[in-house]
Amino acid sequence: MRGKADDVRLLTDLLRAEHVAVYGYGTLGGRLDAQTRPAALTAFDAHRARRDTLAARLRDRRVVPPVALAAYDVAVASQDDALALAVRLEEGLGQRWLALVGGTRDRDLRTLGVAGLQETAVRAAGWRRRQGRTPPTVALPGSP
Repeated sequence: MRGKADDVRLLTDLLRAEHVAVYGYGTLGGRLDAQTRPAALTAFDAHRARRDTLAARLRDRRVVPPVALAAYDVAVASQDDALALAVRLEEGLGQRWLALVGGTRDRDLRTLGVAGLQETAVRAAGWRRRQGRTPPTVALPGSP
């Protein structure tokens, strides 16, 4: 790994995962109570911004960014399901951001990857806390 083609693949994988997160937060928000919903809206906005940043990075490399699918398998029937989905979305993105950090030689992309990993780790911990999981943090964010 560690070439320009690999950077494009890593960015593309991340963008696809951000598409899922944007869709997922749009779905799970309707199952959350009024006290929890603002955190989902904040996450939704953060993922849209990351999605747009990743698409721009790909366009800068003269690559057509992948578009979102019409739907994703993110059905939730309860607040517990919604919280579990939020954790899965953030943990999955953490893995993608960690892959970028370890898979590129581009300093700018590593910086982007570290910031993305930090953000997903914090959000995942918040969702785990809302689930009542202890401890809400994990030793190595982004690790499977």
